[in-house]
Amino acid sequence: MTFSSRLLSERKRLKMNQTELALQAGTTKKSQIDYEHGRVPSFASYLEAIATAGVDVQYLLTGVRATEPVLTP
Repeated sequence: MTFSSRLLSERKRLKMNQTELALQAGTTKKSQIDYEHGRVPSFASYLEAIATAGVDVQYLLTGVRATEPVLTP
């Protein structure tokens, strides 16, 4: 599963449309659409890569430790 597909899945789980999630993120609907179609910032790929090394990406982004490993090798 890719970043884009997980993002789409989470948006749907939260029952939000693209405009609502974009507003929450401080971005535009066009950017939200781009992210969900695989046109994501390179930073997302970087975070995915370091997560496979065991880095707690949730902690990096929010300051809150994950309760269990998000990604495992």
